[in-house]
Amino acid sequence: MRKYDKQLLEQIRAKEHVEMIGGVPVLMKPVPDDERKHVLDPRLLEVIRMKQKMFAQRSQNGYRLSQERYRPDKVTEDLCEVQIEVEEQLIDIQHDHKIDVYLYRRQDDQGPLPVLIYFHGGGMTAGDMRLFANQMRLIAELAHAVVVFPEYRLAPECPYPASIEDAWGTVQWVVEHAEQLNVDLERLMVAGDSAGGALTNACLLKDETGVIKKAFEIYPAVDSTDYHKQLRYPWSYDVYPIVEDQRKEAYSRIARIKNSIGVSEAESLYLQGKTCYENPLVSVIYAPAERLAKFPPLVIVSAEYDYLRVGSDYFVSLLQDVGVNVKSVRYCGCDHGFLDMLGTIVQSEDLCHLIAGEIQAMDK
Repeated sequence: MRKYDKQLLEQIRAKEHVEMIGGVPVLMKPVPDDERKHVLDPRLLEVIRMKQKMFAQRSQNGYRLSQERYRPDKVTEDLCEVQIEVEEQLIDIQHDHKIDVYLYRRQDDQGPLPVLIYFHGGGMTAGDMRLFANQMRLIAELAHAVVVFPEYRLAPECPYPASIEDAWGTVQWVVEHAEQLNVDLERLMVAGDSAGGALTNACLLKDETGVIKKAFEIYPAVDSTDYHKQLRYPWSYDVYPIVEDQRKEAYSRIARIKNSIGVSEAESLYLQGKTCYENPLVSVIYAPAERLAKFPPLVIVSAEYDYLRVGSDYFVSLLQDVGVNVKSVRYCGCDHGFLDMLGTIVQSEDLCHLIAGEIQAMDK
């Protein structure tokens, strides 16, 4: 059940337009029912104010990993209109261990079908199928595709490079079992949000033979270095214009991500001193230009009020400079993690349509 009028989807599409930002064409998706620029989506503003109260109570207890992994404030809705078949399998990774994967497809589809491998976000320490199942179901319905969702290992129990091994191992498993899965490897897309975007890029770097035909990244983590030390691109709150009466809420969402970045490699629950932030498998902007030039077509989605937007915009410019076919999309009035609120935030549903459209475009 949607908590908004479905017509808002059409209003987003009617208002979307392209702007040139830093020499890069960006598809702007404005807030559907507010004609002002640089405002928070009204549904998101309500959620932010609710979360501020919740986090104020949690902060009294200090950081707890369990609070990151169990988030009762993140609720999604099933928006599917047809029956979606869900299959769960344990698969082998590098003949070393097994992970759980979920497969989503329409019951009425005939193959071979395009295939999407999706890596969830959560800072490499949180996130699972329960938060993303409804999004995967909807994408499978809209795209007439098989969606593969791996439950990759999480830190701190399994630090770097465990999640990368599981992500790339899932891609290899799909390739090896294409006939059994009834999928078309010429239409294989990899996608992920936040930390899942970092895993997507790690897979692209590992993909020496071009099995991945397209990638789709949602507010990806492309640079995990401390913002105080960033030399590749400038960062400041000045690049986040916002109407004055919403400044506190917007800045709180930016700071939420900014303040989580910058601990030393040894202190990082993910790295635990096993590598450095400048490793391209961790921060893709440090990859050599000649390697980036071999990336397949990409779509990179950002949120207007997300700390990671500046880095992902820089990454888009790097890809464009080396001739990669890259599309940049910005959801105005949104913050990091809006895909987590399918059924509450209209842009989450629109994003599922956008992902499905890029899968279908591989047919052409």
